[in-house]
Amino acid sequence: MISSDNLRQVIRWLASLHAPTGRWSALVATGLFLAARLSRSIFVYYLAYFSGCLLLILFAADLAKSFIDPASFPSHPAPPMSRPMLVFRVLLTGVVGGAYSVCVWVGLGPWLPLIVYPAILVICLLIAWRNLELWYEQGAEFEQELAEETLRHRAKTTAPPQPLR
Repeated sequence: MISSDNLRQVIRWLASLHAPTGRWSALVATGLFLAARLSRSIFVYYLAYFSGCLLLILFAADLAKSFIDPASFPSHPAPPMSRPMLVFRVLLTGVVGGAYSVCVWVGLGPWLPLIVYPAILVICLLIAWRNLELWYEQGAEFEQELAEETLRHRAKTTAPPQPLR
């Protein structure tokens, strides 16, 4: 049996590998699954499936790491969301997660029983929620940096000119 500490170490190790496409890993994996399904070459088929599965494993490890290490991300927590923003985020998660799940289901093919689709949908909704969380936090950091840059620019333009000696 795997102890919880060993599982945490494995998750941390997988998360430290970092998917080469970063936050776009889920979308790239979906594209790889779709390309594998549409490919007629058996080599491309297996290469795309293996690559897509590897990206999803790395992405899932990053997602799991955020649950087992709450201090690992974010370093600067985003401000709390208002109720309208939360409603919009839930709706956008549904749309993005639905699109992810349809692409994964199309990529896996019609041989997959429809009973598996709800599991795919739940996983894709979690991935979409995580992506939106990252985008929201990056937007908050960008707004903060933009405000700081604006203050620096105003300080430079309003400073009195220095007399020449």
